[in-house]
Amino acid sequence: MPLRKGLAAGLLLIAPALGLAAAPAARAAETTTVVTGPWSGPGGWSTATCPQGSHLTGGGYAFRPAASGDAVLVNAPNPDDPSTWAVRAGHGSVQAYAACETETETETETETEA
Repeated sequence: MPLRKGLAAGLLLIAPALGLAAAPAARAAETTTVVTGPWSGPGGWSTATCPQGSHLTGGGYAFRPAASGDAVLVNAPNPDDPSTWAVRAGHGSVQAYAACETETETETETETEA
């Protein structure tokens, strides 16, 4: 281990003398969008699908129970479509929400020595 520390320190000391410059750092900029599905009929399904170029990061629902004791039976990503959130009510109505994320790569400038 001491050899590695010494080697790294040595490279740091000679880097300015060689005129080495760091490459521009790339960062991912994230944009989150919430997509809302339609209200289901009684006991039906509602789905919300992320737009093309984005991916599903989570989801949820709004619920209008039909009667006391009514419940949401499914609240999960659609196993047949990984960009869709699916929700199903027992007897009431539901509305699905999908949290969708888009990543874009941006470059940042770094200082270089001449």
